[in-house]
Order: sequence, then C-alpha cells, then structure tokens
Amino acid sequence: MVKEDVLIEIDNLIKKFGKKLVLDRINLSILDGEFFGIVGLSGSGKTTLLNILVGFWEPTIGRIIYNHNKIVRKNKSYIRQIFGFATQAGSVYPQLTVEENLRYFGHLFNMRGSDIKERTEILLDLVELTGANKVLAGELSTGMQRRLDIACALIHNPKVLILDEPTEDLDPVLRKELLALLKRINDEGTTIIMTSHLLNDLETVCDRIAILHNGYVIDVDSPDGLKSKYSKNEEIHLISNPGDYKTILSKLNSSKISKYVIKRKKLVLYTTDAEDLLSSLLKVLAQLKEKIEDLMVTRPSMEEVFEAITKR
Repeated sequence: MVKEDVLIEIDNLIKKFGKKLVLDRINLSILDGEFFGIVGLSGSGKTTLLNILVGFWEPTIGRIIYNHNKIVRKNKSYIRQIFGFATQAGSVYPQLTVEENLRYFGHLFNMRGSDIKERTEILLDLVELTGANKVLAGELSTGMQRRLDIACALIHNPKVLILDEPTEDLDPVLRKELLALLKRINDEGTTIIMTSHLLNDLETVCDRIAILHNGYVIDVDSPDGLKSKYSKNEEIHLISNPGDYKTILSKLNSSKISKYVIKRKKLVLYTTDAEDLLSSLLKVLAQLKEKIEDLMVTRPSMEEVFEAITKR
C-alpha cells in the first residue's frame, strides 16, 4: 500500500457508550478512489464506525485522519464538505418532490442556486430519476427512494460517499441495479465506504473488505484474498439428468472430497484438488449416462469465508 494513496486513516479508534465497549482498537487505511466494504453481523459496530467517520459521534480514544489532516468533530463544515452520507433509515422527505429534496439538501450545504440546479440535472440523470423529478418522494418505489437518497448525499459533490446498508430490504433485481449504480459512481472517482451484512453484494463491487466482528477488525483484504486465506477448497457445481447424485458420489474417490451438499437438483462438491476431481467426475458421468445440464468450478462464497473467519 503506497502511503500517498491513503485518503482516510482510522487510527487506534475505541468507542465506548458508558461501560459498553462497541469498537475496540480499529485501525484501517482507505485508499483514494477505493470501493471499501465493511461487513459484520448486526451489532458488530458498523453503523457506530460510520457515525464517527462523518462526525456525528466522537471516538472515546483514537482519531480519524483525512488526507493527512486530523478530523475534528467541531469543524462540521469541513466534514460535511468531504463526506456524503446515506443512512440505512433514509434521509429524504416524503412530502417533497424529488427535485425539491435535492434543492433542500443543496441549501443545507450552502450551495448557490445555480450550482444546485446544475448538480440536480447531473444527479437525476446519473440515478435515472430524470422523469420523476416532479414526483413526491413518498410516492416513489423503495428502489427509487434509495437512489434519491444517494443523489441527495452526492448533491455537494463530496470526495467520499458513505453508505450504511444501502441494499437492505431490496429484492435481488433492485440490489443488482443499485450496486451497478454505485460502481458507476466509484468509477467516476468518488471513494465509497459501504457497510452490509450481505457479503455477496460487497464481493461484486468492493476492492477490499474489512471483517468487523464483536467490535474489532479481524482482517482486511480483497474478496479473493480473503477466500485464499480462509478456504483452500474450490467448489464443483453439477446439475445433471437424471441426477442420481448418490450413485455418482459412490463412484468418486471420497478422499478428494472435503464435503458435499445436495440441494434441490444440484450437487456441490468441495475439494482442494478441483482439476483431478473434475476429471474423475466427467468419467463417472459418462459411465452412468448422466447428461450434464450445468457444470461450474468456483471458489467458496463470501458467506462461507465469513463463517470460517468468525468461527476462528
């Protein structure tokens, strides 16, 4: 990691509420332009960390350094200029139109009217709400409200966009669309810090992921890096017809199989030697006249990696 590329440093951060320790010696460095994920179970301290980052709360011990300058909570105008924050609960006003919400947040950041108008047009296009600019926010679908919330957080063109569980309560299609939007925002140069308990969401967009568990960071790495560290297995996913998986398994070398799962109409084999096992599997399928409908070799999911990490 090149020191000059570090945009945000979280240095030995501790947060207590009374005697309750919520964050314990958090040390993180976030790079300029990075899409950085923070994953953890409910109550792990994710939201607390974000609230400290944006200056809502003061750390008990430790400091936040932005671009080599310590962030002081009392300097709220400086913090607001740097960060855009979209909360899990949402910040838009349902009784205002899409356009009025953006104008309202623009005034909160002391933007000039002409700048608000110009930025509104850019953001409505970016989040694909141009045709809904006169619609009341309360009448928007959940997915559209989430996009408006992100647009409001971006109205002042912040350097860093911070998102707390932005894909929460969205169906798979809307989650995919929102993640694609966030990737476009990141590709245009905005550093993004995003929390989620949906690990597969983070895996598709994040450069690195921090695993937060019981208030402290267990590890930080790229999705592939985490998989390599905590799981040596690969997965072979098979769907065949007629799908007599018990017979298929009986003819394979069990020493090559770490474990297996039969779910619905699919057989999943876990192995440390995918190449050899796959070769044997193909021979068995031919012998049994099993027709291959789908066959894929992949690494374990981030959910499995997270389970392995937190158990350790």
